[in-house]
Amino acid sequence: MTDISIIIVNYNVKDLLLQCIKSIYSNRNETLTIETIVIDNDSKDDSVNAVLQEFPQVILIENKFNAGFSSANNQGINIAKGEFIFLLNPDTEIIGDALFQLFNYINNNKLCILVAPQLLNSDKSIQPSAWKNHSVIDLIIETFYLHTFFDFINYPISKLETTFETKTLSGAALFFRKNIFDTIEMLDENLFWMEDIDLCFRAQQQGAIMYLNTAQIIHHSGQSQKKNYNIAISNQLLSKLKYYKKHATIISSIVANITCFIFIITRLFIFSILMPIKEIYKLKAKAYFYSLNRFCKYIFFNNNNIR
Repeated sequence: MTDISIIIVNYNVKDLLLQCIKSIYSNRNETLTIETIVIDNDSKDDSVNAVLQEFPQVILIENKFNAGFSSANNQGINIAKGEFIFLLNPDTEIIGDALFQLFNYINNNKLCILVAPQLLNSDKSIQPSAWKNHSVIDLIIETFYLHTFFDFINYPISKLETTFETKTLSGAALFFRKNIFDTIEMLDENLFWMEDIDLCFRAQQQGAIMYLNTAQIIHHSGQSQKKNYNIAISNQLLSKLKYYKKHATIISSIVANITCFIFIITRLFIFSILMPIKEIYKLKAKAYFYSLNRFCKYIFFNNNNIR
């Protein structure tokens, strides 16, 4: 019997992936039996060969296309032998006995259905990774830069220094019993972002969702995103629209669509002006133009292919 199946979805972050796997085995608790499953989404940076050479004990699935976070994780879950599943991003590093603490907490708290560690930035500062429920209001606030005055989704940093029950958690490191899928569906493959938020939202009716500050993991956030702003930004925005369409009212969904259009247009305008200053502004301007194109296809032609 395997205690924990650790599932890592990789896309072109070879060095971080190897570092992540090393941290798993370096901090392994001998009382736990684990298996590590890596699903590679058609990386072009020799990730597959590197894993095979350095960690032959890892179970490796090689996709011939970028299947996305949800689909790839579902592949891993389907073959996982563990009683518990640990979804882990490749740009993470386990610190100390974090894995054992997550296992011990959920194993001793039967009402807990999902638990996640405290995520730290590369400089060891606390990274927000637990939120209240997402709503269209949050998109409106972000669109019009109203964060300073209103914040209905984030917890204060002081809260993140404690263990508490939350509504949603980051999918960068998410620990749960495999049998959760006996009562709820697996990760939504129609989403290419917001998959973790959607999973948490659906799991809320089944048990407590907990943030465990005593278990710590470093998350070098945004490394995959930097490799393709076009895909990252468009997927973020359109997946939000799909999430609201799935869980909000029709009116809220319409408001979200209008707000998203304003969001894209304003960012496109701003970054187009800033393009001559820095290369990153040029990349983001192109990304928002790309996002506008995908947005129009999604709205007017019901094109769900946003990958």
